[in-house]
Formats: sequence, structure tokens, C-alpha cells
Amino acid sequence: MRPGILGLLAALGLAVVGLSCRKPVEPPRPNLVLISIDTLRADHLTAYGYERATSPEISRLANEGVLFEQAFSQSPKTATSHMSLFTGVYPPAHRVANWGERRNRRLSDDVPTLATLLAQSGYRTEAYTNGGNVSARLGFDQGFDVYQEHRGADPAFEGASRALDRFVRDDRGVPAPFFLFIHTFEVHDPYVPPAEFADQFVDPSYSGDIVGSQAELERLAGGGNYWARNAEFWSRVDRDDPADIQHLKDLYDAEILFTDSQFAAFNENLRSLGLEDETIVVVLSDHGEEFLEHGGFLHNALFQEILHVPLIFRFPPSLGLASGRRIPNVVRLVDVVPTLLEVLGLPVPDHLQGESLLPLVEGDEAFARPVFSQWLAGGRIVALRDGDWKYIRIKRQEQLFDLSTDPQESLDRLSARQEVLARLQERVDEIIGESYAFAETQTKARPPELEQETREQLESLGYLGENPENP
Repeated sequence: MRPGILGLLAALGLAVVGLSCRKPVEPPRPNLVLISIDTLRADHLTAYGYERATSPEISRLANEGVLFEQAFSQSPKTATSHMSLFTGVYPPAHRVANWGERRNRRLSDDVPTLATLLAQSGYRTEAYTNGGNVSARLGFDQGFDVYQEHRGADPAFEGASRALDRFVRDDRGVPAPFFLFIHTFEVHDPYVPPAEFADQFVDPSYSGDIVGSQAELERLAGGGNYWARNAEFWSRVDRDDPADIQHLKDLYDAEILFTDSQFAAFNENLRSLGLEDETIVVVLSDHGEEFLEHGGFLHNALFQEILHVPLIFRFPPSLGLASGRRIPNVVRLVDVVPTLLEVLGLPVPDHLQGESLLPLVEGDEAFARPVFSQWLAGGRIVALRDGDWKYIRIKRQEQLFDLSTDPQESLDRLSARQEVLARLQERVDEIIGESYAFAETQTKARPPELEQETREQLESLGYLGENPENP
């Protein structure tokens, strides 16, 4: 070869070497939208087999994504459940309770949330919530660039939709991915849906005393705060009248349909902005609601109708994950953070007590994990599901149920299966011990700061009041 050719090849070789040393350009990580519909029990959703069309948009999401048929919450209370969702650890590890509960505290700054971990990886992080028991003052704002608590008639979904518009408008060059958290109390009691949604389910012949109109309830309550309206609503319920119980369910279902319509409007904006195929969407709830299945209303127990919640993921096509799939395995809200981190290719902290659901999504059916749940009030109200067995301990009272033959938890097997009881007692104590050990490694969490303005807002919403059940 002539020297000139050799020189040219050498030059080309150097160019190739130079190119090979460059860091390959990674595709942008998908956006993430996490939606929590407070107080939404799974079995009142059409996608979970409910006979009513309460949730067409959620059904559409399920048809395009992955639905977990047996997902369970870590607490029947909003603050505690959401903090387990956000941190991937059990209630005794993060120790955040509802406003008004004993020994309530703000999340320790040493415990990273999903928002913190995503922000550290370059995500823009914003939240649009109804406040209350997901208040920034309890530590839910940790890791968020924006944490907006909506009041009055401005729905959280609309705030989040405006954020989408802003993200698209402000993006220049290679956009940073975003994480949006949306939380709404629309399904929460008292059940007073807009009339056009109530008309879909309410029996027009109902002649009882329950008030299903927000305006009428406010008038009867003298325009008082949440507790005045709440007391007025429930004082008119005759728990011995089947028509009243059905009417409560009708109003509750109408609230679900109303919320589903807000979700549909948000999703339409996501599509119109060209973001749908670039965004993971997760829909879930913090806990369900009871309608006398175990003698009560609201969510003040640890039975299945309260702990069983919806959990649906829709993944962008580029991730190559399953769609239109229903997974029957028992899973937990505490598993959501490790799942999302693994899907996004981000490190999963060693301290997490949840485990990724990605093996299930990819078709590995070998999955059996215990479900631990706790109501932190008093510190000794816990439940553990392990396989078909469900154990509940309320201070010194215990119950044991075989869910394979008794899914309604109506027959206590405590005295008949002492060996099962001993095993579940031991496992509960192990989980609590592990959680306390983790909590002790963190900077001691301080009591949440409560300024007068915040106190007045919480009282008006019912999160500080005289009701000992504190929903």
C-alpha cells in the first residue's frame, strides 16, 4: 500500500476509536403518572368484575395494561397507606399516621420517597392532591419540585393536566422526564356525587332520608365544616334498612363514575399532547370502604373489603412489557416503588421491604409474599395474610381466617388451627421488629408542624376534629 493510503486508514482508525469511546446515547426514560383514588374498593370497579359500569376509563387502562387482581394495602388509613406506597416500607418503619392519631410524626428526612429517588435521577417531580392526610406537613412533599394541595372546586386532575401543558410548552431540546402524582378524595364519604352521575345509579323511587346532594347537605349542616356535614349525612342512615344500604352504595358508585370521568379528561389531554406512548400510568387506591360486611361503615378495620385495592399499570410500548394481562397473584402496595425503579432501570435501595412485581409482569408465576397491614393508632392493630390464612390482632384480641373456604372472613378458626396461629404470630413480630430496627437507624422524625392556617384548613376538611374514627 502507498503511504498515503496507510495514513488515511490510520486516520480513519483513529476516528473509529474516537467514536467507540463515546458514551452511547441512551433513550429517554419514560414519564410516570401515579394516580391514587382515595377510598376506592377494588370490587366496585367494572374491570374487577363489578356488574355496574362505574369506571369505563379505568377499564380501558386495564385492557391496555396489567391489572393485579389481588393487590392489598398496608393500612386502612390514608396517611399510613400512602407513605408505605411512597417509601416501599411498612407502617412501623416510616411511622406516619393520620392527623389526630396518637404520636403522629412527619416522615424522617432520611427515608427516601419515590419522588426523591426520581428527582435524583433527573425527573421533574410534581404533585396535585386534595391535601388532608397526604399533606406536605406529613412529609409527602419530600422530593417534589411542586406539591400543590387543591382546595374547593379546583380538582387535582385539572391541576395535573395544566402541568402536562406546561411540560410540553417549556421543553427545549431533549426534555427531562416527569413524575406526576395525582390524589383525589372524590370517592370519600360523605357520598354526594354531581346529579348527572347520581342519576346513573340511584333508584328514583328511593324515599329514605339520606342526602346525596352536596348543596343540600351543606344547607342542612348550616354550612359547617366537614364533621358537621359528615354527622348530618350519617345521622340520616338507617343501618337496619336495606334500601338505605343500597342507596349508600348507589351514591358511592356514582362518585366512582364521576372520578373516572375526571381521569378520562386527564387521559385525553395526555393523548392529545402526544405523551401517552411515552408515559407509565399507574392507578391504585390507598384502601377500600365497608358497607356493613363486618358490621360497620367507612374504613376502620383490617378486613379484605377495606384492604383489597385496585392496582393497574399501563406501560409504554417501547418497554416491551405485557398488555391486556390480568395477574391473580397476591401483591402489595409496598411493592410499587421497587417495581417502578426496576422498570425505569434505576437502583433499588436495599432497605425496601417491598419487592419488584416485574417478574410477574414478565410471566414468572412463582410469587408468594405475605401481606402485612397496620393501623398505627394504638400501635397494636395489625393483620397478616400468608397464603390462604389471614391473621388479625387488635391489642390482645386475635382472629384467624381461612380465605380459601371463607373469603368473607366470617368464621374465626383461631381455636382450631393453633399451629397456623403460632406461625403467623411469629411472622408478625418479625416484621415489626425488622421495621423498628430500620426506623431506629433514621434521624428521629419530628412531629408535623401545624400552623394556624393549616389547622383551620384541616378542621374544615375534617382531619382534625372530635370524631375518634378519623377517616
